[in-house]
Parts: sequence; C-alpha cells; structure tokens
Amino acid sequence: MVDALFAGLMIVLSWPTIAYMIVGVIIGLFLGVLPGIGGPVILALLLPFAFTMGKVEALTFLLSAHAVGVTGGSVTAILFGVPGTGTNAATVLDGYPLARKGEAGRAIGAALAASAVGGVIGAFTLAALIPVLRPLVLSFSPAEFLMLSVMGLTFLTALSEGNSLKAAISGLLGLLFSFVGEETIMGTKRFTFGQMYLWDGVKLVPAVVGLFAVAEMVALLAEGGAIARNGSISWRGGPVSGILEVFKKWFLVLRCSIIGIVVGIVPGLGGDVACFLAYGHGAQTTREKEKFGEGNIDGVIAPESANNAKEGGALVPTIGFGIPGSAGMAVLLGALMMIG
Repeated sequence: MVDALFAGLMIVLSWPTIAYMIVGVIIGLFLGVLPGIGGPVILALLLPFAFTMGKVEALTFLLSAHAVGVTGGSVTAILFGVPGTGTNAATVLDGYPLARKGEAGRAIGAALAASAVGGVIGAFTLAALIPVLRPLVLSFSPAEFLMLSVMGLTFLTALSEGNSLKAAISGLLGLLFSFVGEETIMGTKRFTFGQMYLWDGVKLVPAVVGLFAVAEMVALLAEGGAIARNGSISWRGGPVSGILEVFKKWFLVLRCSIIGIVVGIVPGLGGDVACFLAYGHGAQTTREKEKFGEGNIDGVIAPESANNAKEGGALVPTIGFGIPGSAGMAVLLGALMMIG
C-alpha cells in the first residue's frame, strides 16, 4: 500500500501532470471566488476539457479545481460577507467581522492555510481508510441521519450565549424553510407556490446573499462608508500572520478536520453540515467565547479546516464503493466513468 502511495505521488509530481494540477488550481480559485459557483458547477464546466487529457491528468485536473474551488469562496465570504459556496457560509460569521476590523489579510491567510492543512489531512485519511470503512458507510440508516441532524441543531445552544429563545426561533425558522421543495419519498411539492425553482428547496447561497449581503449593502448605504470601520480594508498583520495562527492552533485544525472527514464520509450530509458543526465545535472549545461572531480567528480556522478535509472523506465512498459522498463527488464519479 505504501509503495502504491509513493508511486501515485511520483506520477502527480511528474510532468505534465503537475502542470495540469497548477492550471486546475488557478481555474478553481478563480471560479470559486465567484458566488454561487461551487464544486459541482466547476466540475461540470471543466468536464469537457478533461476528455482531451489522459486518465491521470484528467483526474488530477478535476480534483485540483474542485478542491480549490470550495476554498476560493472564503475570499468573498471574508471580504464582502458573501460566501462563494454554501460551505463558506460559516466563515462569514467571523471572517467578515475581521475584515470590518481591518484584518482581512490575516483572516484570508488563516482560511487558506486551514483549508490546505485540512485537505492534506483528508487526503491521508482517504488513503488509510478505504480498506476498512465499507461496513461503516453501509451501516448508516435514517436513524443515524436523524441523530446527526439533531446534533447539528443542538449546536445552536452553543452559539447562543444568553439568547436561547432567539436560537430556538432561528432553528425553527430554518426547519420551516427546509420543508420547501419536493419531498424525497413521495415526491410531494411543499410550499413551492407553483414555482419550479423551489422544487429543489431554498438554495443556501441566494439565501445567505439575501440575509447578509443585501442587508450589509443597505447598512453601508445608510452609514455612507467603507466595509472596514477604519475607512479601508487593510492587510494588517498580513496573510502570513493568519498562516502562523493556523499552525499555533494545530489541535483545533486537527479536530475540525476530523469532523469534516467524518461528515464527508457519510453520503448525503454535505459540506454545509461539516462546516457548521466545526464552527460550533470551535465556539464550544475556544477560550474567547464572547468574541465568537465578532471577529474571532478561531471562527475562520474551524470551518475552513473542515471545508477541505470533508473532500477527502467524501472521496472514500465515491472511489471505494461508487457511492457519491456529495453533489460534487457525483459529478466526479460520472467523469471517472466516462474517462474510464
């Protein structure tokens, strides 16, 4: 197994495979910054180009673009409060307040570094766990999914110091909005009001843009100023300071990466769940709970660590058993079948 891992690593680092990886990273980062274009869309856009490549080059190209695409959304989440994808919604909660304080560089550096480290941890986990995880993946039933959903709702109390009533109301509103769309068992349309757009439910990115971005635009218009309270978004401390923060808080990165991997392994849960669970865990374990939601760097590191680590977890059922771990993995699985 170790020999196979080293052989695969040498293939990836050889020419021209590494060139395809670099191109995939650049394209994925550019597309990931655009709000609403997530991993599945990036894979779908790049799929025609993959047919002109060899099998190894195509897989490297697609995976590179997909992995960086989910990371690129953190840039707009931090700078403008607009998540590039649904998985970056948790990053808005502390990343944007940091930008308002003039610490955008520090926040972006921490987000990119945490995502990179989480991705590496997820990759090693993928290599190690494929032979042993088949019984675990196949054992999940509706009861286990319900347990994970309830566990996610309980994190509302962890994030609502002294505001339990508001947290309960927010949770109930979230459940109410989750009823919109086509019911998965009988196919009944619920609260769609005759609109086909609502058949798939309320999309997270448009909802977050409406809740955060539009509200912030109105607030900035009323205040008549820039996003940063000091008049401009500076790179105070710089990205390097954010990167160093990630390595100082290595245990938080490790724990949240594990959360992302576990959630990613379970098909159907999605990256949004992983990132918000990691954010809730960070809120529970930080020493500065009162600063969470107001610009705590832990609130950026925690969800971004899980953000890329979950991709390694999602690849476990996708590659190992042919069960897509997420929407992006479903597109990737189709690409693998077509490429051969």
